[in-house]
Amino acid sequence: MIGNRTAGLALAALTLLGCSVGQGVGVASGTLFVLDCSSSGDYCDSTGVCGTPSAPAEYRLNPGFFAGEPIDQLAQFPTNGLPLSGSQPRMNRITIRLQRSGKQIESNDALFFDVVNSYEVARCVRGREIVVAAGQPNQHDYDDRYCFRASTTGPARVRISVVGGIIHSTLSPRMTCTRPVDATADDVFPDDGVVGNVADGAFESWIEFADFGSAAQNGQLDPTARTPVSLTFKIQLEDRLHATAFSLTLQDEKVVTAQVNLVPPPNPDIGGSLAGWFDFNLQRGQGAQIFP
Repeated sequence: MIGNRTAGLALAALTLLGCSVGQGVGVASGTLFVLDCSSSGDYCDSTGVCGTPSAPAEYRLNPGFFAGEPIDQLAQFPTNGLPLSGSQPRMNRITIRLQRSGKQIESNDALFFDVVNSYEVARCVRGREIVVAAGQPNQHDYDDRYCFRASTTGPARVRISVVGGIIHSTLSPRMTCTRPVDATADDVFPDDGVVGNVADGAFESWIEFADFGSAAQNGQLDPTARTPVSLTFKIQLEDRLHATAFSLTLQDEKVVTAQVNLVPPPNPDIGGSLAGWFDFNLQRGQGAQIFP
């Protein structure tokens, strides 16, 4: 698996993580097709093979710039019409992006991970369990529909989805293509729209976090001894964002929008798949901010 790094590489990654904005390490590669990518025609890889919907061509993002933009949300979780009690978690979010270079997004190839619910992601990464009763299995202190943990100390796999998801992801190949098209990480939902569990974390698109700010407590081997995630959890400056692996099935954004709106989807102009990993510390600076 791409996310399995050696101890030497991990040490090298930490060495690279300095104070300069945009520094980090990571990989993002897979396959891609983009119809009418530029005036020259469809997207083609470095060998001249052009991608089609049935046979996408090789694609490498080659990320050289890593950034995150935390957003403090004043709103709390919905309470179904009940008065706010102050006990609901804040809906803090962070947008993570991997770019080919430090240039502006409008002229860059960029992969976005929009963490729309930092609290829920943090609960998955913490992997806390609650003892229900003697002889009974522990209760997970995270949402099994969006979180899978193969072990109590391993990375936490978080489901990426458009509808009801806690993380969204989008690829914008604005440097590769002059045509502005976006590919969205896809997910499969039942026709009734009710999000359910997926066995063994076999999500259509996902990301595994070993470090998500202060969320991880893997040093505490007993998951029932881990502390609850704060209701106001958010990613802080200097926090580490380490995804040991991610795997994305990419669909044309307009196709996904049509599916969400329950209308016949148009033919896709972009699609493919992407996998990789990243590791960097959150830094504040002009180049790291989406909105200067």
